[in-house]
This record gives sequence, structure tokens and C-alpha cells, in this order.
Amino acid sequence: MRSYLITGLGIWIVLFALFLPFTYGFFPPLGIELTNSLSGISEWIAQSFFGVEIYSSPTTSDSTAQFAQAFLLLIFAFLLAILLRGQRRFTGNHIRQFLHTAAAYILSFFLLKYGVDKLFQFQFYTPEPNTLFTPLGMLSKDILFWSSMGTSSSYNTFMGLIEVIPAFLLLHHRTRLLGGLIALGVLGNVLMINFSFDITVKLLSMYLVIVSLYVLSPFLKNLFAFFIANTESTKPEMRLSLKPKVRTIIKSVVVIVLFTEILFNYVQMGSFNGREVEKIEHFGSYMITRGDNNPLNYKDIERIHIHCKGYLILENVDGIFIDFPIQIAPDNSIIVRNEGALIYVSREGPTTVFEIQKDGKSTSFITQKHELDSLPALDDSFHWTVDGMVGSSVSNEE
Repeated sequence: MRSYLITGLGIWIVLFALFLPFTYGFFPPLGIELTNSLSGISEWIAQSFFGVEIYSSPTTSDSTAQFAQAFLLLIFAFLLAILLRGQRRFTGNHIRQFLHTAAAYILSFFLLKYGVDKLFQFQFYTPEPNTLFTPLGMLSKDILFWSSMGTSSSYNTFMGLIEVIPAFLLLHHRTRLLGGLIALGVLGNVLMINFSFDITVKLLSMYLVIVSLYVLSPFLKNLFAFFIANTESTKPEMRLSLKPKVRTIIKSVVVIVLFTEILFNYVQMGSFNGREVEKIEHFGSYMITRGDNNPLNYKDIERIHIHCKGYLILENVDGIFIDFPIQIAPDNSIIVRNEGALIYVSREGPTTVFEIQKDGKSTSFITQKHELDSLPALDDSFHWTVDGMVGSSVSNEE
């Protein structure tokens, strides 16, 4: 019975990875297509067995349908386990070695993917202009955590390293135990962050913790013997039972494919530093100093923000934000699509002039652009002592 459970869990780990609707750069969108093929069954399970109304598709992270799909794949996995254990071509040891190796490589891939994203400063990006001017109490916990992480490039580098290091260790069978132990600690922390800050990758983080435990499971006797019983034990042979040359070729091909996917987007963008990626034209925050403060017929606007994802955001004196999707025209004017408005932007010395044309009328206002890098939240300086911190604060005030 125990062997069926281990085999079934290993198959589920592989199926979950294949069906995960993850957006890749080099890999084809297989997970999205497979998920869509099961969407009807997943939604039926969610409604019939769990009595939950469906508001989002299974391709949405942490949707009810995605949890239902994970449950459905678990059933498939144990049915496949029964079939595999009943055939004679592959022994139970062969199946266990393949599933353990596949799980280790899956875990390594996700650690590398997220670790490299942090090292290259792409996952926790610098907070958007409107976020920097939003009162702390008005931010949701996930945005608050994401923004706080994005203010420190050094901590992003550290987090990236402690994910990349176990990822490399997992790729080699001799260091797989150590890699699994480090991965479990790192991913356990990630899981608690996602739960504590209500970040919508809970299912994926739970899955990765399970994969870590699965990778460690063959070594539990060794860990018990070393830490508890203080005795020696034989390390299990979990390498694929193949000729050394064949195993080396397969491993090399898999590693090359994994690294191609991980680095593909950065090569395509031509950047390995997310903080140096060119922003949308007019990106930033602007304080209205003179002229019409009722742009687009919204009253008492204090600031306007240009979001890097293509949004114009108006902030009024009460701290309320109104956003509009925009496009930047070839002449660098701003097209506010839903409002049928066109905004011309010109700079006159330290000021920026916004001229809005809408319904045959033209209004304009003068703004002062905020120096976002000078805000305390984006100050990446370091102080050994509190005296140095206080001294720095006083000099900045002067």
C-alpha cells in the first residue's frame, strides 16, 4: 500500500507540473491547453462536490476550479499508479527512480525560475508611482508585501541566491539531499508568506513544499540515523538505472532545455536587470501646481501618475485613485481610450504641461514631477549605526 501511495504521489507531482497553466517564454503553453481541456470537469467537481460557485477559470491562480483540477489529477495519478504497478516491463524501483528524478528537476526548475527572477530584479519590481503615494493603511497585504520587497535590491539578491543554490544542488544526485533540505526551508517560508499576506499563489507554493518533501522522502531513514539514532545508514540509489553515458546525455539535454526557458525572456528583452528596463513614456508622478485641476471631468485632482503597465491614474485631494487604460501615440501623446481623450505632454524647464483635448475642448494644467528616487521608501542606502542613520536624516532635511 505504501508503494502505491508513493508512486501515486510522484505521478501527481508530474501531472500537476504538466497541467500548471504557467506562462512560459520558450516552452509552449501546454499547461494552459491541458487545463482548458479539463476545465468543464474541474468546474463541475467544484460545483457538485464542494458546492462552490465558479467566478474564474482554472487558468487563474488559486481559483476554485484550479483546486478542483488538482484534486482530479490526484485521482488520475492513483489510477495510473495501480496500472503501472501491475505491469511487468518496469520494476517498482525503476518507476520510483524516474519519479524521484522528475520531482527533483521540477523543483529545481521552479527554484531557478523564481530565484533568477529575483537576482535580475524582475519579480519584486520597484513600487509603481501611485503605490508610493498610497497611504500605508489603504494597501492590501499582498501589495504591501510586494512593494516592501521591491524597495530593496540587496534583499532581492539574497533571496534569489538562497533559491538558486538549492536548485543547483538538486540537479546532482550526490547533493540532492542537501538541496532538498534547503529547498524545504526556503519554500516553507514562502508558503507562510503567501498564507500570511494572502498572496494568490497558495496552491503552487503548497505544491512545491510537497515536492520538496517527496524529494526528501527516500532519505528519511538516513536523516533519522544521522540526527536521532547516531548510527550509519546506506544512502538509497535514486539515480536512473541507465548506462552512465546515456544518463549524462539525458541530463545534459534536460538541463540545457531548462536553462533556455529560464533565460529566454531576458535574452529576448535584452536586459538582465529589471530596474534598468526602459519605462513607458512619461512614467512617474506629477503634482498639479497651476491650471485646471479637474482633468477628464474629475474634481479636485492633486496628482497624476503614469503606470508602467499603461495606465493613467488620477489622485484627488481625498486620496482616491481613478485609473484609465492608455496608449502612447507615436508622437508621445497619451491616448485615454475609454474617455476619448488625447493628452499632449510638454516640458518647460522644471515643469511639465499636460494639455487635454476632449469633445472639441482643450484644457491644460502645469505640474511638478516628483523625484521618486529621493523618496524614503526608495532610499537603498545602508547605515552601520543608528547615529549614521540620524545624521543622514538631518542632512537630508537641511
